[in-house]
Order: sequence, then C-alpha cells, then structure tokens
Amino acid sequence: MGDPGGAATPRGLASREGTDMNQVLTDEKQRLLTAIDAVLKTAEPGQLRAVAYLRVSTEDQKKGYGISYTGKRVVRHIAKKGWALVDVFADEGFSGSLDHTQRPDLGRLMELARQKPRPFDLVAVHEERAIGRADRAFWPWVWELEDLGIFTAIVKGDYDNTTDEGRSRMRKAADRAEDERIIIRDRTQGGLQEKAEEGGYTGGFVPFGYEVENQGVKGESRLVVKEADLPTLRRARTVFVAKKSWPDTAAVLNAEGLFTRSGKPWSHRNLQKIMLGDPVLNSRIIFRKEKKAKLDRDGKPMYGESVVIELPPIFSEEERAELLEAAQLVKKAPPVRRGRVYILSSRLISPCGEKYTGHLKNGKTPGYRCNGSASAGGHGCDCLFLEADVTEEAVWSKFCEALGDIERLRKVAEDWTGVNQGQNINHAERIADLEKQIKTLRRTKTVTMSLAIREAIAEGATDEDAEAQAAAAVRPLNEELASLESLKAETEAWAAETAEAGQRARDLLQLAETAHKRLENLKPEQKRRLLELLDTTVTVKGNARQGRAGTPCALAGWFRENGRLVPEMTDEAWQAVADLFPKLRKYDVRKVVDGLLYKARTGVQWAKLPAEYGHGPSVHTMWTRWHKTGLWEQAMDRLADRGGVEPFRPWVAPSMSIRTWVIPELLLDAEQNLGGGLRSRA
Repeated sequence: MGDPGGAATPRGLASREGTDMNQVLTDEKQRLLTAIDAVLKTAEPGQLRAVAYLRVSTEDQKKGYGISYTGKRVVRHIAKKGWALVDVFADEGFSGSLDHTQRPDLGRLMELARQKPRPFDLVAVHEERAIGRADRAFWPWVWELEDLGIFTAIVKGDYDNTTDEGRSRMRKAADRAEDERIIIRDRTQGGLQEKAEEGGYTGGFVPFGYEVENQGVKGESRLVVKEADLPTLRRARTVFVAKKSWPDTAAVLNAEGLFTRSGKPWSHRNLQKIMLGDPVLNSRIIFRKEKKAKLDRDGKPMYGESVVIELPPIFSEEERAELLEAAQLVKKAPPVRRGRVYILSSRLISPCGEKYTGHLKNGKTPGYRCNGSASAGGHGCDCLFLEADVTEEAVWSKFCEALGDIERLRKVAEDWTGVNQGQNINHAERIADLEKQIKTLRRTKTVTMSLAIREAIAEGATDEDAEAQAAAAVRPLNEELASLESLKAETEAWAAETAEAGQRARDLLQLAETAHKRLENLKPEQKRRLLELLDTTVTVKGNARQGRAGTPCALAGWFRENGRLVPEMTDEAWQAVADLFPKLRKYDVRKVVDGLLYKARTGVQWAKLPAEYGHGPSVHTMWTRWHKTGLWEQAMDRLADRGGVEPFRPWVAPSMSIRTWVIPELLLDAEQNLGGGLRSRA
C-alpha cells in the first residue's frame, strides 16, 4: 500500500508543543498524546509511515467513549501491521458533519500532508465515522489524500482504499454514516416538530412573561404564564396606552423598580420588542418561521413545516386591542439628517451590545451615540459619545488599506477558494471514474438479471416468479448503483462550487486591483452605500478618550481642514515668515506665533496657554485677526514644505474590529450601485 517517501519528518505542524498554545486539552486527551509520544518513531527503510487521526463527538463522550478509547486501538493496529507511527492528530468534541477545515487537528494534518517530500504514507482511523458522517466531510478529504499519494486505513474492519474492493467497502460505509446522520437529524427534528404540534416546549429561549412547566419531563414540558412577570407587563401596558411613548413607559417601569428578568433597567426598544412580540401580544410562538426555514432542493422545509404554538394569554382581548391601537398611533419620527451623512450609523456595535447611530451633540459636534445610553432613551449604559470624523476616518482608512493590500487580498482569495475543500481534487477525473463504474455496473446488472430469469425459467418457475427472482438477484447491484449515482451528483455539485469559489477569488483580486485607488475619493453617501453592500459591521472594543469640554479648537481645526501639518518654529522657519507679521507693542511676535503653533499641536485651552507665549485671550485675539486678513494662511504657505506634526484632535477613535462580508459580484458592478463613484473596469 504505497511506497515510503523516506525518513519520518519532525513533528513540526502537528506538535502540540509548537502550535496553537491557546487550545486547552482535556486531561484525557493530554494523557493519551503523552503516551503516544513515547511510541512515535522514525521509519526504517521500506517501512510505511502512518499517522493516526482520532475524533470523538460530544455525543460519543457522553456515552463514555473518550478519545483514548479509539486511540489505543488505532495505535495497536498500526503496530500489528508493522507500520511506523510518526504522528497523531486528535479532535475531541467535534461533530462528524464538519469538514477538515473546521476541525483544528485535521486541518493541521492536511497542511502537513501537502508538504513535499511526502511526510507520511497513510492515515489510520478507528472507523469511517471518524472521517465524517456527511458525504461532504468524507469524500473530499479521502480523495485529496489519494491524489497526494496518501491512503486511508480503517482499523475496524481492517481494510484500506488501495484496492477496488476497499474503495467499495469505504463507499458503502460512508453511505451508512450519511444515512445514520440523516436518521439522527430527522429523529431529532421530527421529535421537535411533533412536540411543537402538540403545543409543547421545544427548547431554547423562554419569552418574558412565561416559564417552562415540567421542564425535563419527557412529553410534559410546556410554556405557562409566569406570575412574577405579570405586574411588569400589566403596568407597561397601562402606562403605554396612557402615554403612547415607549421611552416614557420604560422610564416609569425603571423608576418603580420593575426591571427586566436579569434585573437591568428597560431600554425603550427592548420593552417595545417584548410588548409587541408574538408571545405577549398574540399569545403564540411560531416554531420554524417560514422566512428562516432551511429548504431542501425541492424548495420545501427540510426539517418540517411551520407550527403555531398557542400560549396562555397575558392580556384579555380588550386589553390587547387597546395596546395594539396605541402602538399603531406611535409613528416613528423621520431621521434628522442635518445635511450630514453618518456612514457608520447602525453599523457600529457598542460595548454594551446596542448600536451607535448618528447624533449631533449639543447641536455642534457630529458623532455617534449609543442607543443604550440614557440620552437616547436606552437602559442607561456608560458607552461614550464617538466623534464622527475621527471614527469614520479610522474605519475608512483601515477599509482602504485592506482593499489596497494586493498580497493580503490574494491570501484572502486563496482562503476563500479554500472554503470549498475540493480545491485540491481533480473533480473531472473523479466524475469520469464514477461514470465508468456506473456504466460497468449497469451492464453487470443487465447480464445478472438476464441470467437470473433464464435460470428461473429453466427450473420451471412462472414468469412472475422468474421476475421476482431476477429482482432479488440485482437488488444489491441497484443499491450500489444508486450509491454511485448519488456520489457522482454530489461530486458534480462540488466541482461547480469549486469553480464558483475560484471565480469569486479572481473577482476579489480584480476588485482590489481596479477599485482601491478610487476609494479615497468617494463621497460620504457612496461610502455609506459601499459599506451597506459589504454588510460591514464595526464592533467597538473599548471606550474612546473624550475630548475636552467647550468649543473644539478652531486653530487645530484649521490645520486639519486644510490638510496641513503643524510646523516647528525654528530660526530658519522664522526667517521665512518674519516679514509678514507686524511688530507688537506688548509681546514678542515670534513667541506669539510659536504659541499658536503650540496650541495647534496640543489643543490646550486659550486660558491655559503657557505664559511664555503671552496672555492666552490676547493671543487668541491676534490669531482671529491674522486668520481673517489671510496673513496666517500666507505664513503657513511659506512653511508648507518644511514638514511638521499632526494637529491636535479633540477626539480619539476607540479600539475597533471591522468585519466585512466581501461580495465581489456586487462590487464589480459598483459603478451602478454607487452612482459612478467606483468603477469596476479601468
């Protein structure tokens, strides 16, 4: 089975000591790996090199089958075969429906397998389920290893895929694993469906106003009204019907100590969601809502139809009608634009979990305010106000940097293609091989049926009995034929997805190469639209440093608005501008100019300007005068090529993480989507 490619490779990528130190191993897994380390060895000349792959799911662990249960058997099998065990990979608590890109150690195994020269010859697993229960987790992995010259050995059954017989056994075992997965899924989902149709509790979130009765009792658990929540809900309804304001209603509840189930004050949005939600308002829960249902290939719900679970009502029909009428009278005020586009509005996620929206602070400073803050009618979080310009600049600069880094995007494109794990498989060759097997099997089936009928008739069977005997004779062939045809259809689908992933990767690179230079020139509305197309979200990790109170520094603002650096007033710099400034009776004019530059760099208040530069308010008067006459701009023009430092910013952007779903087909048509601001072709 395969030829050894040389001496065993150092443990490298597979070493627990050298990789992924953040991964916490269970005691059982650590003991097993330590024990296996003792038997790892270098292959002798001509000896096959094996690695062990071990996997147990969470369900297996619950049944008492830990990672060591299969590990010991696999190691003993490798020793019995006379192979050299050169490494071991173990994924503990991972489902068999996950492919190798979603299992840490299996992913490392594949990274090592792709190295040259080939570091091992075969992978030993305890049983087929360790590879995966789903076809898409099973075959792409097995096939890629085959193409790399690495084969798979199954301990339970003692066979491998180096022969046609072994491949056939593996295919049948994979079919059984897939069938088992579907049965488990259907049994679980079918049980939930049946429970929902009977009005039972299906698990998960328990809505405010209700609790689970007989929780844990099979067939008896259901949602009932929670008496402790009724005072809050009834008071909320009464106040809202009277005031017709959710912020006012939330304020009353909080003032009276009628808080949320977790003991936190109500936000008006949270209260509105509870009061007008299906459980409280309509006394029902919709299990498997149609809009969210996962559909099969025929467009039908995969796990069952939607079911309305009726709940005991919180309000009477009259009370419900009053609440609904009051809610319909509350109209949402149109957003105040005030001439500014807030490109990150509702795309910023605050530390408290609410969203930031555009807000003009004190009627002067544009920025973003957390919807959870008291000023926004929220629950009273302490998330700070974010100044718009500095926050937007921080996000947009990183955005442009990402799209401008061609090498980085090339890596993203490669990873993107890698999402479809069939990237390293020759799909055309696999499909052709399957077609050949199907053709051969069909001929075998025809011949077998003909012989079976002939033999039955020769033995005196009636026509009907002969047909029945022939059908029985070809039944195993029909099952194998169905399996091959199903696998061929799946492989064709994988091939199409791989081609699509490759095209998306190429589109991404094209986007980067043609668009990144134009991003800086987009208008605010176009930036907002592009972030919308990319479904961009920005999570604020911590609060930003606040600016000082009072009016923002106009002097520093002048430098920022004109894209200027603040120069250093050296002797040479002063000689370049000295003739522009008039002499002052009470102050050294050079000191005054130097003080203005100091203020532009630091943002210090006029009243706190160091005395060496002059009296702050007087210096402010001179700046105002020189600015109005154009003298200041003329002087800074002369110093523009001397460099300097960034002007003071009264606000600092917080630490943020940016997540974007890149959709190349949308971006490549961005000329239409963005009104011509971003062209996809040169």
